Amino acid sequence: RITSHNPRTGEQVGEVVIARPEDVRDAVAAARKAAVEWAALGPEGRKPHLKAFKGAIVANLDHIVEVVQSETGKHNDDVYLGDISPAVSLIDYYIRKGAKLLAPQRRGTWPFPWKKAWVERHPRGVAGVISPWNYPFGIPIEAAITALVAGNTVVVKPSDVTPLSGQLIADLAEEAGLPEGVVQVVHGRVEAGEALIDSADIVHFTGSPWTAKSIAKRAAETLTPVILELGGKDAMVVLDDANLDRAAKGAVWGSLFNAGQTCVSVERIYADEAIYDKFLAKVEKEMDKVNAGAGDGSDIGAIIGPSQLDVIERHLSDAVAKGARIVTGGLPGEGPGQFFEPTLVVNVDHTMDLMTEETFGPVMAVMKVRNEQEALELANDSRYGLHGSVWSRDKDRRRRFASAMRTGTVAANDVMINYAIPSLPFGGIGESGYGSNFGPEGLDAFTYPKAITDGRVTTPREAWWFPRVGGRRVWRTLVRAIARK
Repeated sequence: RITSHNPRTGEQVGEVVIARPEDVRDAVAAARKAAVEWAALGPEGRKPHLKAFKGAIVANLDHIVEVVQSETGKHNDDVYLGDISPAVSLIDYYIRKGAKLLAPQRRGTWPFPWKKAWVERHPRGVAGVISPWNYPFGIPIEAAITALVAGNTVVVKPSDVTPLSGQLIADLAEEAGLPEGVVQVVHGRVEAGEALIDSADIVHFTGSPWTAKSIAKRAAETLTPVILELGGKDAMVVLDDANLDRAAKGAVWGSLFNAGQTCVSVERIYADEAIYDKFLAKVEKEMDKVNAGAGDGSDIGAIIGPSQLDVIERHLSDAVAKGARIVTGGLPGEGPGQFFEPTLVVNVDHTMDLMTEETFGPVMAVMKVRNEQEALELANDSRYGLHGSVWSRDKDRRRRFASAMRTGTVAANDVMINYAIPSLPFGGIGESGYGSNFGPEGLDAFTYPKAITDGRVTTPREAWWFPRVGGRRVWRTLVRAIARK
């Protein structure tokens, strides 16, 4: 069995049965059987089920918050903002737009004007969703929603750190009356994940690049497509004409939300030297307003476990050893659970792990830069490429800078907002992964295109069929005509 513990208190909150590899394969077989009828319903036929699923989520908000909090130690607001609200927005978006997004698309047929052509999107079959602990309800249910809308059935393997939050998905699907086998949850560790990769028709994984590489390698054995949503080292760039009050507030929230355990959190900040001191003073003032600690009044939730606390402490120790200065915080928080003080670090550079590796904690690292060009070069100096933000009062300037950032998503004068907008694709480049969730692109990722041609008129034969006619001169004339089109 897998036991789950509350990082705020260390107390056990529940346990689940580990699925054997054969149990996982049985779940996939049941999902594959259900996939035939689920796909046959079509987008409009699936819509009532999706509405019922959304209704079940909304009807159980308090229970969802309670379970997720008990396993993660999150602040109440962080559960609503990070786990629940994006999921409800996404399913609502697809209920309204899904049928149109999945509708067949007419295509031109030149140089064969007597033909018709269109492209259909078809589900891949069974989607295996392997999800992380930082948003243990939101991330897997969002992937499941996208897969379901596209006509797939789903088998979810939640993180073994937060199994109860993942189990909610199966419970809600059952409450909503979804057909048997359409949504299932299996629990386990490496063996269960491997069995799911081996048997699913498409795999959606959210987690570390290191695990993703193993998954991609294993999936390649069966040529199973994978969608990889991985880590980030997201840069916030504050230009010399930025609204510093707003930027400081955004920096603090973007760094500390969910105790910094978010793949799109602000992990590194570059501030122009012309406004660096003023910006830093405003950041310190905003950090003073944040209530930290283990009590009910704290704004900052718990750190998920000792291993994550170790990463935070190692990154800070490395930075200090190389010349960084901790302005505030820098120590584990008080209390029986696992907490870390909101921390502000300056005098940082790219020789430090704090500026190059994913820290995943409530830490702000601020670096002074000479100008906009240096800020862009440093922001793009990362093997990750998930999210970033740029802050400027000049609309053209900030949009030009956003376009030049090497990331899958960028927010101008804001942080992390993209994830909350369901029409936008979410995904990265480099070691932040590939493939997308959300928006039309999410449905594209969970389907395959089928190109179909038909004739506008029926003729006895096509001109190029046997026996050959026309010869080289005819074909040369035809190719030149095509080239002039």
